[in-house]
Amino acid sequence: MLRENAAEDEAADRPPWHWVGFGAVALLVVWLPLAAVAEVVATRAAAPFIGHVDRPAEAAEAVGQLSPAARRHVTLVLIGLPVASLVLAAFAAGFVVGRWGGRAGTAEAALAGALAALLVAGLTCASAGASWTALAALVPAAAAAALGGAVGRKRRPAA
Repeated sequence: MLRENAAEDEAADRPPWHWVGFGAVALLVVWLPLAAVAEVVATRAAAPFIGHVDRPAEAAEAVGQLSPAARRHVTLVLIGLPVASLVLAAFAAGFVVGRWGGRAGTAEAALAGALAALLVAGLTCASAGASWTALAALVPAAAAAALGGAVGRKRRPAA
């Protein structure tokens, strides 16, 4: 019991901006396995429509030859599942910041989501070249983390 209070006191004494970094790391730790699972599921769900492709150009050509309904389905699967994994991870990281973040709250949780998305965008641009689409994750990550932070703040024990 004494140890738990000491940890809570340490969290309360920590500046709120520290929790932005903690939340960003938490988001990345949760997102990596979720993104891997989403990629496997999306690939398997799209395979009946586009077959096995080795290069992005082949995939784009195969999607271009689909009917409009099949194209919508494949696009939704290939984009929706990775975005859902990001949103789930951002919510979880925001919840951690909101629940255990001492003086940190919804704003710090949202900043944690934005920071993690910016880190991933930077890594994407460094490896695949600069693109504005790399920043597309910024809004859903920040919004989901803010929502998680708000829920986490409500789940704090009464002082």
